[in-house]
Amino acid sequence: MRSGTSFFNGTLYRKAFFRFWPIWALYGTLWLLVIPFPLLTTALQGGSTGLTNTAGRLAEMAADTPLEVLFTGVLVAAVAGVVCAMAVFSYLYSIRSACMMHALPLRRETLFTSHYLAGLSFLLLPHLAVYLFTIAVEASLGCVDLWPLTQWLLVQSGACLFFYSFAVFCAMFTGHLVALPLFYGVLNVLVYVVTNLVEGVCYEFLYGFRRFPETLWDAVRWLTPAGRLMEGAQVWYAAQGPRLEDPAAVAIYGAAGVALAVAALLVYRTRHIESAGDVVAVRIVRPVFRYGFAFCAGLTGGVWTAALLMQDSPAALTFWVLFWGVIGCFAAEMLLKKSFRVLGSWRGSLGLGVALLALCLGVSMGGFGYEGRVPDPDQVTQVAVRGLEGAPYDSASGRDVTFTKPEDIARITQIHRLATGMKAEVYDGRWDDQNGACSYLTLDLTYQLANGSTLTRRYSGLPIYEADLETEGTLTWLANQIATDRDSVEQMYDFAQYERGRLVEAWLSDVWNTQEEYYEEVYIDGSAQELWDAMRQDFAEGTIGVRYLFEDSPERYQDTCVTDLHFRVEFPESEEAARDPRPATEADATFVITLTPNASHTLALLERLDALTEERRPVRYGDYVVGPEEWTFLD
Repeated sequence: MRSGTSFFNGTLYRKAFFRFWPIWALYGTLWLLVIPFPLLTTALQGGSTGLTNTAGRLAEMAADTPLEVLFTGVLVAAVAGVVCAMAVFSYLYSIRSACMMHALPLRRETLFTSHYLAGLSFLLLPHLAVYLFTIAVEASLGCVDLWPLTQWLLVQSGACLFFYSFAVFCAMFTGHLVALPLFYGVLNVLVYVVTNLVEGVCYEFLYGFRRFPETLWDAVRWLTPAGRLMEGAQVWYAAQGPRLEDPAAVAIYGAAGVALAVAALLVYRTRHIESAGDVVAVRIVRPVFRYGFAFCAGLTGGVWTAALLMQDSPAALTFWVLFWGVIGCFAAEMLLKKSFRVLGSWRGSLGLGVALLALCLGVSMGGFGYEGRVPDPDQVTQVAVRGLEGAPYDSASGRDVTFTKPEDIARITQIHRLATGMKAEVYDGRWDDQNGACSYLTLDLTYQLANGSTLTRRYSGLPIYEADLETEGTLTWLANQIATDRDSVEQMYDFAQYERGRLVEAWLSDVWNTQEEYYEEVYIDGSAQELWDAMRQDFAEGTIGVRYLFEDSPERYQDTCVTDLHFRVEFPESEEAARDPRPATEADATFVITLTPNASHTLALLERLDALTEERRPVRYGDYVVGPEEWTFLD
């Protein structure tokens, strides 16, 4: 037989294509059932029942269906890609078939390209057939809409190109048919899972750790193909019709698919035929598999075991990470050697255990300087703070306050420096019982630094004492300065955001009905803007929106109510809002502020509007706490 010199052999291609015909036949049938057949069914049902809006319904289906199915289509592509790769390269996983195939007078490039294109045809040719058939159906029904259907063809084909090429790339590194889908599935989510596990371990080990930077998570999302492609394939609706969220992401993954195919060819050229049957076929990758498997086993087993046994101490987590890491190292060796006789490999397991122990100890003992790092105020352009809003719990709760003035930034870094020195108090509960009433802060800090980077910290359970409210320089004193600063409080309430909208209605909650003796809501008709203006006047005078660092302070008991004033706000629809198919939540459109006995303008207007009467009275917070037998209603 004459030796082939081309990169493609038609005979190999045709044999692979027709040998595995059930794959592409079932795949094509699936898409026929999803896209063109519903059009035919709708047309037949409309014709039999005499519906008058059938044409409009068909036009809507032609415009919407091809894009709406892409979200699920990404998952279909992920499954179909590995199935096709397993089929066309199955000869690599048996010594007999591998030797027979490589005994042919064909170059390895020819073998690879012919089988690769056959598997890719299982996916792309059904796409093209469904595309053409759907155009014919739409033309016969008078509802042709080429652009959505063309988008489906391009996006679904791009997703299939990536997942199939990725599966082929994985296929080059294993000689076991069962290992291929396992490797493929794990590698698709490995970066996301490992990053989450490492973040969880850092949260347990590192005092002040909150989460990894958003830039890192952006990279992680790109390295999690199924999730990122599903994000890009989401549909939003605008005035012009349905649109894909990020079609460019599909193009990027399609290009990555071509690169993976080329990389797979390079690996295939050096692959040993006798590796058929091995879990890892490429010898140079075996140490990576062994220690990578052990590292992932240590993280996963350690985190899950500690959580199962409800052990939240760094020492317990370290022990379980080491335990499962060593077990994982022996398990990986069993897979590589296909034998249970792996105790002779104890040196590698011991080395891994030592490395994991050193890493855990280094992180838990300060994180190589992470825990003690406080930025220089001169290097901070702004800092966002959450957790210093105190009580009462209305729309000011849970909001970031951004500071840009140098004196404010210096005060925040001072708070940060004090928090870094309270690790023992937080972890071991060594608070000062002799220092009066104690409460706790959960503090979130996000610094924007002059070099463009971001530094984030989170401290939970920081003890503060009422006795320190007047002691300058203490954490309590500094936190109270921010919680009671009127500029900071105005940021907490974020009036400007709500004033961009239109006030629709206002009402009071938790108003005590003295006759019926129950709490009720009182709705106020037609005076929302007037009531807002009165509330803003009281806020400017400092008689409403007053914050208290300690929930149970005597001042809060006396000077706030349990009654809240609510405003519902409608915002003009923006392009960004139109793109979001989710409905607005109540928090997005409702402003809440707690009444106070001193809010004279607001209370006077509420009485003039008959929202507050002799029968309906607001209740002081202190009276609400002690019980109705000691209530004294506001005059």
